[in-house]
Amino acid sequence: MTVCKVALTNLAMWTRDQYFPSSYAHAIWRRLLPFFQLPGTITCDATTVQVELRPFNDRALNCDLALLCERVNQASPRLPDGRSLSFCLCSSRCILPAQKTARIM
Repeated sequence: MTVCKVALTNLAMWTRDQYFPSSYAHAIWRRLLPFFQLPGTITCDATTVQVELRPFNDRALNCDLALLCERVNQASPRLPDGRSLSFCLCSSRCILPAQKTARIM
C-alpha cells in the first residue's frame, strides 16, 4: 500500500470510531464506502461549512446516516481554518408522477 492509501484508510477508521453507531465498530472499508460516496451539497460561509447529504434508498442505512449526522453535529468539529462543520440530510424535493395526480384530485 502506498502512504496515501494508508492515510485514507486510517482517516476512514478514525471517522468510524468517532462518529458511526456502535454497530459499525468492526466495520471494514466495504461497509463504510457507501457513506463516503453519498452525493450531496457543500455550503460554505465565513463561520460554517454545512454538508447536506442525499439519503439512501434503504431505511436502515438512513437511520444510521441520521445518527451519524447527529453525532457529528454534537461533537461540533472545527476545520483547520476555524470554521465549524455540520452535517444534515437533505429533504426530498422530488415529486413522483403519482403524487402530482393525487394533488390534482
